[in-house]
Amino acid sequence: MPAETHQLGGEVDSRNVLELLLALLEDPAPTDGCSTLASLGVDDEGLFALWDAVCEEFAERSVGPELEPGVLRVSMTLEVASTVMAKLLMARRDDVG
Repeated sequence: MPAETHQLGGEVDSRNVLELLLALLEDPAPTDGCSTLASLGVDDEGLFALWDAVCEEFAERSVGPELEPGVLRVSMTLEVASTVMAKLLMARRDDVG
């Protein structure tokens, strides 16, 4: 039997993405998502690494949508970034599905 060619990752919503970001960033101080990415040491290169990790966890076979320049910024709070990421992934699922 052939392997599935379209396999979706876990359930994606902004809360799940936020939990993943918090785990990846290992924020030493408890946060509710109000810290900015920059304040947690994320630079532009790190932002793309975070996006790749989110795609790995939640996107179809690790292939997320191409990230348009300026969509994600290090000045965003974790909460805003997780919402944007979740919306991008859901839009991709709608396009694929």
